[in-house]
Order: sequence, then C-alpha cells, then structure tokens
Amino acid sequence: MFKKVVSIVSLGTLLAILIMPSQVFTPAYAEEPEAQCWAVIVGVPAQRLADKAFIDARGNTYPLGVKYPDDSARDLCQQLGSVWGDDHVKLLVNSEATKVDIYYAIKWLADMADADDTVLFYFCGHGYLPSYGHLSYLPVPEYVPRDTVPVYLCSYDTEISDEELDDWLGRLDSESVVVVLDVCYAGSFRNKLGQEGRVLLMSCQPDESSWESRELKHGVFTHYVLEALSNFDAADTNRDYELSAEEVFHYAKPRTVAEVIAPYANVPVVEDKQHPMLYDSRDSEELGLLVKVAFHTDAGFSADTTVLTLDGKPYLSAELPASFTWAAGLVHTFDVPSEVDVGEGTRLVFTSWDDGDKSASRTISRGGEYGASYKMQYLLAIESAYGSPEGEGWYDAGSSATILAGSSEGAIIRRVFTGWSGDFTGAETTALVTMDAPKAIVANWRTDYLRLYVLVAGIMALVGVAVGAYVLWKRHRSVEE
Repeated sequence: MFKKVVSIVSLGTLLAILIMPSQVFTPAYAEEPEAQCWAVIVGVPAQRLADKAFIDARGNTYPLGVKYPDDSARDLCQQLGSVWGDDHVKLLVNSEATKVDIYYAIKWLADMADADDTVLFYFCGHGYLPSYGHLSYLPVPEYVPRDTVPVYLCSYDTEISDEELDDWLGRLDSESVVVVLDVCYAGSFRNKLGQEGRVLLMSCQPDESSWESRELKHGVFTHYVLEALSNFDAADTNRDYELSAEEVFHYAKPRTVAEVIAPYANVPVVEDKQHPMLYDSRDSEELGLLVKVAFHTDAGFSADTTVLTLDGKPYLSAELPASFTWAAGLVHTFDVPSEVDVGEGTRLVFTSWDDGDKSASRTISRGGEYGASYKMQYLLAIESAYGSPEGEGWYDAGSSATILAGSSEGAIIRRVFTGWSGDFTGAETTALVTMDAPKAIVANWRTDYLRLYVLVAGIMALVGVAVGAYVLWKRHRSVEE
C-alpha cells in the first residue's frame, strides 16, 4: 500500500511539473543600471566681514569678507545641472546651508548614489583654523605639525570639522567621489578627506588663503573650474573626449595662480599667494565628469532630412555637425536611417560607422567622434512591352549592371528583340551598363508573323487538298452510278 501511495505522489508531482507554466523555470534578470552623477553644491558668503581686512607685515591689505560663494555655487549648479540633470544636483546657499542642511544633503547623496555612480561635493566659503582664533586668516607657523591641526568649514550657523565631513562622506557607497573646496587653508583638508576612491580639488595650500575676484565675481579657483567645464576642448588635454576631475584641476591651477598674482605684481614674494592642490587616490585612472560626443556624416543630405535620432530626438542635416556633452557613464542611443531616398532614382544607403560598426542603431557610452558613412546608389529601370528583361534594380554609383533582354518566343507569333534605347543603346541581348547616374532603358521588339503565314498557308493547302479529294470522290461516285 505504501509503495502505491509513493508511486501516486511521484506521478502527480511529475505531472504537475510538466504542466506548470514555462515562465516558472525562466529566471528574470534585471537590466544593469547605468552609472549616474550626483552633486551637492554649497556656497556660504560672510557679508558680516565684508568691511574688515587683515594687514600683513608688508602693509598689504587682505579683505576678510567673501561676497561671492553663493554666486559661485549657483553657477556651478547651473552648469552641472544642465548636463547631469537638475534633479541630480542639490544647491545650498546662504541660510539654507546650515550644518544640518549640509548633513542631510550628503545623506541624500548616500541614498541616491550607487557604487558605480560619481558623486561631487563642492564647498565655497570660509575655512579656518581654531588654533589661531575663530576666522583667523594667519598662516599656521612651520613648527605646527599639519596633521595635528584640525580645520573647519563655516556653514551658515556653525562649523563643520574635517573629521565630521570625512565621516559624512564615508557613508557614500560611491567609489568615485570628487571634493572641491574653495576655502582658506583648503589643503589642510587633505589629511582627513584624502581617502581611497576620492579626488580632492583644493583651492590653496594648507597655509594659504583662497582669493575671490571682484571682477570675476567668483572665487578665483572656482572661476577657472567653471571655465574648464565650459571650455571642454581646452581642458581635455589628452584629447580622449572625456573631461576628468584631474584635467579640470590642471586647467584651473595655473590660471588661479596667475590671476591672484596679477593685482600684486609689485609686491615682493607674490608667488606665495595661492597655489591649488590636488589629491588623487586613483593612480593612473582619472575620474571622469563629462564626456563629449561629436557626430557627422559624409552624405550629402538635404537640409530638412532627419539624419540622426538621439535618444528619440531627431536632428536634421542642417544641424550638423553636432556635438553633445553628457555626464560620464551614461549610455545614449544613436539611430541613423539605413537608407534615404533623395529623389530622381537616387538614394543614400548606410554602410558603417567610422569605427567599423555596421549597425544603423547603436549605443554610445564613451566620448569621441562618431561618423556615419553612406554610399550613393542609382536606380536602373527597364521598360519592355514584351518578355521579362533582367537587370532592373539599385546599383552602387560607378558599378556595372548586367542587362538581359530575354526572349519573347510565341508558338505562332514571335517577338524579336531589336535593341536598347533610352539611357543605353545597343543591339546585344546581353550588355553591361555603367551606373554613373539613374538609368531608364527601353527594350525594343518587332513582331514576326512568318510562322503565322506558314501556318495559314499550310492550312489552306490542307483545305485545298481536302476539297480536291472530295470533288474527285464525288465524281467517282457519279460515274459508278
């Protein structure tokens, strides 16, 4: 009895498996999400210090108040938001940039950014060393060990230590983090923030002040960071169509030094003003921020022809060549028409991309020049009242087409080929035509009635013989009777 029960259960299980929907056995795989870019941008001016200044031993006056951190932050936000997406960039300025606000903004980064994403934290405003008094702008003496001096950012309501900022940033999953600091003593933040996976763009050395320009209306370092982002070709020094954080720094550093020195050219030892610093934990691999893609084609399309569809958006021939700046890591789709009828028996047919890809639709994930190549084709049309001539169709420009008149044999009435006319002339039934333009050719025929005449004559002869035979037979009957 037990064996019967086991057998019944086993059979039932087998049947259940066999009739179960096949989808159960097909695992579903989610698509790999593409890398994205996220940013928190902070600008905190200190208007209360605008009228105060520090006078050094040489009598040089250095204003303590910084007026433009909020402007610098807004401009960077606008520039990155236009490429990375406004919903990927959070801006905190003035009273919105409290310590709590900044903490929750970085927490937002941690919530939004995955390991493959790129994260940027920017702060422009005051940095200070409490060892020498709140908002002190005096350099730290040489005998003070740099790794023992804490450094702070001034939020709207209180200070954020380098250790606190490191802890907040340490909660990010992202393996690519860019920190841009345009504050006094920015280089001092390297001691705590210089961690694996991070690139630090610091506006000055640990014992230097960061300057802003009343003419530029930005922090000087930030101004040239913005200029690098907007002047892609000049900043992309290795010409790989990818603008990295490192390239932005190398563009901004010499220009910052020159800009700060210029107003004080007659002051001794002006080379000690401001020298940006870079910390890069990524060895030879640079951290990409933007990519540039340029599209062109060698085809002579009319101005109103759609020659490219980028992520569903069409671009006309009149808009080419076109270039696009994207966030690093994103994937975009290029579609070009496989063929375009340009009229009058002429068309353009897609052959390949510059890199050899032969698909008219492709995804683009890296910067570069992308050119679509086309070939010209001409239509060969054959007109014929009879028969089935061969060779009609599309041919590459300059190629040869073989045309064949064929035959139009009838049982009684024949059609005899007499030659070609139109865009090609000749009497041969098989010929080669050079396709240097659209061609319209006519196959000419004449009608041959010889077989019909012979048939009619034969029939008439047979009829005559039959009639003669009948007459003779009738005569023979008459004689017998």
